[in-house]
Amino acid sequence: MPEYSLELIERGIRESLLNELSRSGLLFRLFARIKDTQSIEEKLIRKDYSEEKKMQDLIGLRITTYFNDDLKIVVDICKKLFGHIELIYDEPEVDIFRPLRKNMICKFPPELSQIFEEFKSTRGDYDFVDNTFEIQFRTTLSEGWHEVDHLMRYKCKDDWATLNDESRMLNGIYATLETNDQALKALFDDIAYQHYNSKRWQAMLRNQFRLRFTMDSLDNKLILYFNENPEVIKKIFKLNRKEVIEAYLSSNLKLPITFNGLTYFVNYYFINDKYIEQNTPELFLEELNLSINK
Repeated sequence: MPEYSLELIERGIRESLLNELSRSGLLFRLFARIKDTQSIEEKLIRKDYSEEKKMQDLIGLRITTYFNDDLKIVVDICKKLFGHIELIYDEPEVDIFRPLRKNMICKFPPELSQIFEEFKSTRGDYDFVDNTFEIQFRTTLSEGWHEVDHLMRYKCKDDWATLNDESRMLNGIYATLETNDQALKALFDDIAYQHYNSKRWQAMLRNQFRLRFTMDSLDNKLILYFNENPEVIKKIFKLNRKEVIEAYLSSNLKLPITFNGLTYFVNYYFINDKYIEQNTPELFLEELNLSINK
């Protein structure tokens, strides 16, 4: 079977993941690659694989999120979409600093696994390559550091055997990026609060939920209603962002992320305000009733 088989497998996995990530509205980038023949040969020698321990990252995907609190949401999306064989998700330790590993090994879906087995049967150099793929999880701020570390330190560890101070310095650069990830989220939380105090409701929603909203503006009826009923918008402002996104993902909704749509959704699922419900478009309300089991 031609090399196109691997491209077919990679595309099937990537498109499935891209569709679900896009549905979530999260801000992310998705990268995918297939190991070339030279990389496979090099790793088979370096790692000493066998029938019992096979290479698991012939196909690799990397998801970078704009904000660090989205990483666990993305991990959950991948777990539900593919299941997983192994998940490594390091949590930071108070007294010890080290770069945190966040990656998952998953099996090919059955139909793609069959394509791979047929491909392997025509080759003699893939015996120790498994029908699995790896997903790595990064933030956009840490992505560049991981690329440098992987190529310049991980793949040539002997070069660093005596460079303890330099290795610590490289880790220290990662520490600053981790701190900046936290500061970035805190900054946008503060911006959302400022917009809330200033009654700029659309800007508040954009910075509170940090999703890929369309260009459609918040309905003037909703703006006026929030101006006159601050207790309602206060309830929305106090919602847990992660819970809102997870509630949406657990539904079957596949709608553009708009300010109006988000308002209708959180009202239906969390707030239950009668005025907003009455002003929710009938077709949207039907979709909500069909797609959500409260």
